[in-house]
Amino acid sequence: MDTPENSSNAARIHLPVQPVKSRSILKWALVVLPLGYLWFRLIDNLRLEWSSNPQYSYGLVVPLLVIGLLLRRWQSVANRPTDLVSANPWQAIFLCGVLAFLYLPTRLIEAATPEWRPLQWLLGIETVGLTLYAVYLGGGKSWLREFAFPVAFFLVAVPWPTLIEAPIIQGLSRMNASQVVNVLGFLDVPAIQHGNLIEVSTGWVGINDACSGIRSFQSSLMISLFLGEFYRFNWQRRLLLIPIGFGLALLLNLCRASLLTWIAAKKGMGAIAEYHDEAGLTILLVCTALLWGAAWLMSRCHPPAGITAGAGGVTPPGTNDGDTIGRCLNRFGLVLIVWLIVVESGVEIWYRIRESHLKPGPSWSVNFPEDNATFKTLPLTTEEHELLRFDSGQKGQWQETDGTVWQAFYFDWKPGRIAGYLAKRHTPDICMTASGLKMTAGPELMVLEVNGVELPMRHYVFDSSTGPLQVYQCHWEAGMGLDTYTADESSRFNLIRAVWAGRGNQGQKVLEIIITGCDDSNLARQALGHQLVHLIKVDQ
Repeated sequence: MDTPENSSNAARIHLPVQPVKSRSILKWALVVLPLGYLWFRLIDNLRLEWSSNPQYSYGLVVPLLVIGLLLRRWQSVANRPTDLVSANPWQAIFLCGVLAFLYLPTRLIEAATPEWRPLQWLLGIETVGLTLYAVYLGGGKSWLREFAFPVAFFLVAVPWPTLIEAPIIQGLSRMNASQVVNVLGFLDVPAIQHGNLIEVSTGWVGINDACSGIRSFQSSLMISLFLGEFYRFNWQRRLLLIPIGFGLALLLNLCRASLLTWIAAKKGMGAIAEYHDEAGLTILLVCTALLWGAAWLMSRCHPPAGITAGAGGVTPPGTNDGDTIGRCLNRFGLVLIVWLIVVESGVEIWYRIRESHLKPGPSWSVNFPEDNATFKTLPLTTEEHELLRFDSGQKGQWQETDGTVWQAFYFDWKPGRIAGYLAKRHTPDICMTASGLKMTAGPELMVLEVNGVELPMRHYVFDSSTGPLQVYQCHWEAGMGLDTYTADESSRFNLIRAVWAGRGNQGQKVLEIIITGCDDSNLARQALGHQLVHLIKVDQ
C-alpha cells in the first residue's frame, strides 16, 4: 500500500511528462516550415511531368506512398528512446551546408529551365538530404536508419535523365518490335519490322514510349521498391524483387503490344485507340498483383528483417538532451528559413532586372494555305493535347505543284510558366527518332527573316521508307534575342543561357514543317523561304 510520501514522489515523477511532449512538438515547428517549402517546390516542379507525360504518371501516387511508409516506420520508433546525440559530426554539417548552398544555383536555373532533368534530380537530392539531416538531429542514427529509405523512396518519381532514358527506350522499342513480329508470325499474321515500326496489312504500327516497355519497367521498379520496404525485406530480397518486376513488365508489355498490333491487322489502325489505354491499365494492375504475390510468398518463406535498436547510447531519463535536440533543430530551421528567403528574393530580383530589358517583339501567327485545293486540316490527337498542353494549335497537309508534300504543325503557348516547360520538351530529334525514324543530319540553326519577324529555324534530315524527310522547326520565344539560340535545343548551354535571357514565360510558339519528296537540302531551304512568306502573318 502506497504511503502519502510515495504518492508525492510518484506525482513528482509524472508531472514533467506533458511539458516534454509539448516541447517535442514545438522543436519541430521551425524546421517543418522550410522543409515543407522545399518539398512543395520539388513536387510543383515534377507535377507537370507527372500530369503531362504518361510515362511518369505513377509519380502522382508516390507522395502518398512515402507518407504511408513514414507512418509505418513511425510506429516502430514512437515509443523507442532516441540516440544520444552529443555533437554533430563535421561531415554531416558540411554535407548539409553544401546541399543548402547548392539550392541557390539550382533555384536560379530552375526558374528558367524547369524541364532540365538533371536539375530536377539535384533539387530532389537537396530536399531529401536536408530532410534526412533534420531527422538525424531529431532522433540520431537510429531514426536516420529507420526513415532514410522512405524519404529517399520519393526519388523514384523523378524523371530519368534523357541521356540514360533515350538509349533504353530505343533498345526496348526495337527488341519489343522484334518479339511482336515473332508472336504475330506464330499467329499466322504477316508483319515486317522497320526499326520501331511494324508493317501489317492495314498500315504501320509504331512502338512508342508506352509500348516500348519503359513505362512498365519504371512502374514495376517503383512497386518493387515499395513492396521491399513494406515487408521490411533485407537488401538481398529487395534487389531480387527488381528483376522479377522487370521480367513481369517486359512479358506483360509484349502481350499488350502483340494484342494491339493483332487488332490493328484485323480491324484496322483506328481500332488501336479503342483498346490502347484499357490494355495499358490492365497490364499495370496485373503486374502489380503478380509482384505483390511474389513479395508475399517471399515474406512467408523468409520472415522480415528484425528491427534493431539504435547503435548509439539512448537518452537516459532525467537529462536535458531533449532541450539540446530542440535547440539544434530550431537553429537549423531558422538558418534554413533565412537562407531560403535570401535565395528566393535574389532569384526574383535577378530575373526582374534581366526581363526588364526584354521586348516582346512582333506578334505573329500562321496562315495555312486553305486556298490550295490539296490542303486538308489534320485533327490534333488527344495525346498531343495531353503532352504539349498548348493554348491553340493547328495541323495541316498539302501538296505543291512540284510534287512535294508539306506537313505543318503550329502550337501557341500564352505567357506563363507552363510555356517554358512544355514548348522546349519535344523536339524532332527526340520525337521522330522515338517513332522509328533515323536522323541523318542536323540540327543546323538558321535565322530567317520573314515579314519583319526573325525566326530561328532548326533543320533536320530523317530517313524514311518514302525517302528523306526535310524537317524544319522554329521554337520562337517572345523577347529573346537571336544570340540566345543554339542549334541543339536541348544542349546544356542552351538550357543555362536562359539564366541570362530570362524565364521564357512571355509566350512561345512552335512551327514545325516536314517536306517529303525533296532530296536536296538547298532546294528545300529555298522552297521553305518562299512558303514562309505566305504562311507567316504578322498581327497588327
